Formats: sequence, structure tokens, C-alpha cells
Amino acid sequence: MRKRHWPWYLLYGLIYLLAVTLLVTCGWYHRTYNVGFKELLYTMLGPLEGAGNSVVDLVLSSCVPPIVRLTAGYAVAGFLVSECRWNRFLWTLGGRRRFPARLLRGLRRAGAAGCVLLLLASGVFVERKFDVSGYIAALRDQTLIYDTDYVDPAQVTITPPEKPKNLIYLYLESMETTYMARAEGGVQPEALMPNLSRLAQENVSFRGTNTPSGFRPVTGTIWTIASLVASTAGIPFSFPVAANAMDVYDHFAPGLTNLGDILARSGYRQEFLCGSDAKFGGRANYFTQHGAYSLFDLFTARETGYIPPDYYVWWGFEDAYLFEIAKDEITRLAASAEPFNMTLLTVDLHHLNGYVCPLCQENHQNRTADVVNCTDRQVGDFIAWCQEQPFYEDTVIVVSGDHPRQDLSLVDGVDYLDRTVYQTYLGAAVQPAEGAMENREFTAMDMFPTTLAALGFRIEGERLGLGTNLFSGVPTLAERMGVAALDAELGKYSQYYMEHFN
Repeated sequence: MRKRHWPWYLLYGLIYLLAVTLLVTCGWYHRTYNVGFKELLYTMLGPLEGAGNSVVDLVLSSCVPPIVRLTAGYAVAGFLVSECRWNRFLWTLGGRRRFPARLLRGLRRAGAAGCVLLLLASGVFVERKFDVSGYIAALRDQTLIYDTDYVDPAQVTITPPEKPKNLIYLYLESMETTYMARAEGGVQPEALMPNLSRLAQENVSFRGTNTPSGFRPVTGTIWTIASLVASTAGIPFSFPVAANAMDVYDHFAPGLTNLGDILARSGYRQEFLCGSDAKFGGRANYFTQHGAYSLFDLFTARETGYIPPDYYVWWGFEDAYLFEIAKDEITRLAASAEPFNMTLLTVDLHHLNGYVCPLCQENHQNRTADVVNCTDRQVGDFIAWCQEQPFYEDTVIVVSGDHPRQDLSLVDGVDYLDRTVYQTYLGAAVQPAEGAMENREFTAMDMFPTTLAALGFRIEGERLGLGTNLFSGVPTLAERMGVAALDAELGKYSQYYMEHFN
């Protein structure tokens, strides 16, 4: 091979590698998940530290081998059409004829053109599957939704009750209402979450027109840290960083006033409990800087002896440990004279397919169905334990999913906006206004003022952030604008957001 050809071979090799990487990774992502380009971009740019090993391993095992095989094929083809004598020998199968130089040049040019065309084709594929141009157009467009509809909690009167109630806020990873049986409004042939369905029927649970007990997924609320922010601050996650990269910053939205800030001012002792590294996604900063939460995570569980020092499964430790730790921590918090807020986040239902723990019963052909059913049983047992405790009568329990699941297991073929996220309020201090529980359209952002109202706080105007107190019956932004229109606005750039929250 002539030296002057090396730069060209390298250039076209890089073009080919880029095209193949785009086709393989984006194709796998599209087949496996059901989200848009923004979420794909966040996933690719986000940090891997703290992510579950099985998730990372699956991405690598699914995408790297085909990329390597295809790239190796390109390298072999490039070697065969080079001008060295060894290649001529291969082409002529040992004969003495010279391989036509003109044909070699034609093959090289065809290969170069093929690399460029492949890159163009990969770009078209990504555009068709993920609407990249729509994402870019939304970034170039600006929204005034914050200027006109955002209610700053620091600027309105929020009156605490005379006797504040405790709060247990249970976030269930990827828990959506599509897991319910068809007879209950879900899409499953059988009931996978009978305990959660019963809790929704027996307590305060806001329902959509054609959907059971759940809120709609909209832009900036459909991964865990985004949902935590939306449901406690009333805004979507629109920070100009990768979705789970907030842990690299010292401050998390210092201009924001959220649920933790308000409860801290009312004397609440607060704790955040999760079965992974609390720093992942910026969760540690968010909770400690907004409400001075104490943290209990994977490393705390190791230090306190709940698990061995080297214990690590899935994302850290499974939910079976989480609920046992929660019981001990809640009992400790309840022994104090101050009201408490225990916020805990499960992990077993995380994509892909969920984690089968020793408590899981393999009664279904689908692994995710077993994990959903196992989570439901554990939640049912945990709620039953809470109801037997002396603090229960003075406690509000919020049971809520964080976002729809991010793979297609159990939900393939269901429109994303129709996959509502589970929510139920137990022990609320107020009753919903007449008709306020039925035919509602709402999002995770509405959970912020609704949770405060459930605790007995009175909110001037019934709105905080971009959220509305659902107990009041006041129309939400999703009801006023329509879910699709609200979703589109939240995807646009906001100068107000950058100046006040970033």
C-alpha cells in the first residue's frame, strides 16, 4: 500500500466506523426503548459511574460485538484492494497475472463512496427514528411558559397546618398503570399489581378520562432525577447538561424552592433512602441542598452492616433490603417530636427487564411481570406494616411511580403518552373537591402542590411551579393547554429557566 493512500484509508475508515456505530447503537436503542432523541442524547452523554452493572454490560454486549465485526470486515476489504503484491496474489489465486490497477482504483473509489453513502444513510435512519431535526428546532424556539405560568413558591403564601402530618414518599421505579389488568384499565391479561390497584381504589388517586390512577409523561420528567425534580419542584429537568451528570456540579438549582425547602422551614426532619449511590444523577446534591435531607444509600447500608462491605447487585442492593431499612429509619424518625419526611426510591423494576430477587415468584413467562408482581407484594407488605405503627394516623403516604419504564417489556405497542404513571395518596389531611378525582389530565409537576395540600398546607392560588393542587379541582396546565401542547412547550428553550434555576 502506498504511503500517500494511508490518510485516505484512515479517513474513510473513520467515516465507516461512525456510520456503523450510529446504525448499530441507534437501531438497538430504538428496538429496546421507546423514547426520543433527547433521552438518547442524555443516555449517550451521561456518566456511567453509579449505573447498574447489568445495564451497562447489556449495552456493551449488544452493541460492541457487531460494531467490531463490521469494522473488521471493512479493514479486510480495504486490505484486499490495496496495491501490495500480497493482495494481487490473493486476488489471482496464485496466478502470475497482474491484478488490473484500474479495477483496484475503481474498487477503492467505490468503497470510499460507499462509506460516505453509509454515513448519509445512518443519518437518515437516525432522523426518521428519533426526529433529530424536531429536537434541534425545539431548542431554537423559545417558550414563555415560565414567564406566564410559573408560580414561584417563595413569592406566594403557603400556610402550614397547626399540626403537621408526617410524610412517607415512596417512589416506585418505572411503576406505570399499564401493568394493571385490562379490566382495571391497564393492558395486561392478568392483574400484576393487585395491591397497588386496591390502594388506588380505597384511597385518593386521581384518574384520567380513559386511564387509571396516573399522570402523563412529558418532556423533562421521564427519567428518575427528572421525575424527582418535577414532582417536588414543579418544573421539568431542562438543565443544559446530560440527564445524569448533575453530580459533577457543586450546586443543584440554587434558585429553586421545592418541597424539601418548604418542609424544612416547617421543622421537618428529612431523609432520602435509595438502594444505589445517592450521588448518581445529582440526587445527593438535590436533596441535601433543598431541605437538608440526610442520605442513606448503598454505602450507608454497607457501613451500618445491613449488607456485607463488598455487596453489590443490580444498582447496589435490592428492594428487599430497602424496605427493611426503611422500617428501621422511619421508626427512628418517628421517635422524635418533630414531623418527618422519609423519601425512598425503589430500584428492582429499572430497565432492562428488572431484577429478579430471592423474593420473586417465577409465575409468569415474562421476567418483568415477575418483578412487577414482586414489587407490588413488597409495597403491600410495607404499607400494611405502616398501618400497624403508632405514627400512621399522623402520616401521609404518597405511593408514586417515577416515570414510565424505558424499555418495551410488557408495554410494546402502547403509545408513550398513554402510559400513565401510578400515584395514590393515603391519609391525606384534606378531601378532593367534588369531581376533582375523575377525568383529570396531569403530570409529575402537579404532584408538588398536591403533596403539600395532602399534608394540610394551604396554598395561595392552588398553584406552585408549573403544577396545580389536584385536590382543589383547579385546572392543570395539561388540562388548559392539552398534554401534547404542554409537552411541546417544555421541549423549548427558556431564558427564564436558565436565569432562575440553572
